[in-house]
Amino acid sequence: FMFGMTKKQFLKKSKKCLKDTGIELLIIREIINQETRGSVGLDESCQKMENIRKNLEEIFFQYEKLNPPSKCKKIHFKLLNTIIILQESVVANTEYLNLLKDGLKEPAQDKLEKSIDKLEKFREKYYEIIREVDLNLKPR
Repeated sequence: FMFGMTKKQFLKKSKKCLKDTGIELLIIREIINQETRGSVGLDESCQKMENIRKNLEEIFFQYEKLNPPSKCKKIHFKLLNTIIILQESVVANTEYLNLLKDGLKEPAQDKLEKSIDKLEKFREKYYEIIREVDLNLKPR
């Protein structure tokens, strides 16, 4: 029984977390594209966003449970924060859909913009962490 993880073990788990989160990102972007084209129903979008929210929650909790070596705590914290930003984007998008259902177009538009802004913020931080993890995984 091991108390902590090695740096390499932790970075590999981080890589998997990034991959799983990246898959959710692609699905979110596709849903938002469908929404803006009007090629998907609001209820269907809501259901898909709810599934993504649950998946992100699961990814978050799995990653949060890890016990990284002290020199990797910063990456651990950054990645958890980045997942939270993506979750906020999903929540804002769900609020957007619910406002649209209620016929409230202007507040809905604000939520959509908030959702897209959070998505951008997520992407910047996400690629930053990918680079950091990859750099740390390279054999010296």
